[in-house]
Amino acid sequence: MKLRTDTCGDCHTITANVIQNIRVDTTDYDGDGDISEGIAAEIESLQVLLLAEIRTYAQTVIKIPIVYDAVVHPYFFIDTNQDGIADPDETQSNNRYNAWTPRLLKAAYNYNYVIHDPGAYAHNSDYILQVIYDSIADLSGDLTALTRPPANP
Repeated sequence: MKLRTDTCGDCHTITANVIQNIRVDTTDYDGDGDISEGIAAEIESLQVLLLAEIRTYAQTVIKIPIVYDAVVHPYFFIDTNQDGIADPDETQSNNRYNAWTPRLLKAAYNYNYVIHDPGAYAHNSDYILQVIYDSIADLSGDLTALTRPPANP
């Protein structure tokens, strides 16, 4: 199960021998204009956008702000002071987010799934990018600068 990085370069571009910098292609998925960054950085940029869309949707559609903490279960809490930071007094089980719509729940699940798989860039980056892109789209986020990976045949 050990990663054999000595043969990755046969099919992939890896910058500075850092496996997180692996690339399969030169598509700029996150729209920042940088096609030399690794696919892990593309995914991280889209994660930031998805969390922003989750917060915007909760605030504007549901009217109950949400905050995320990757360490404290159940991860999503009511942002009582609306500062976007998961403060210790907010990350309590009695303050868990409970105003879910199906659309928000799906996006939050996908976000948490990607956050908790730090090797997602290596496991199936196209799928992960599609999940994030589709979640942003489902929350009516701005996709104009983003590129969705094509579905595999």
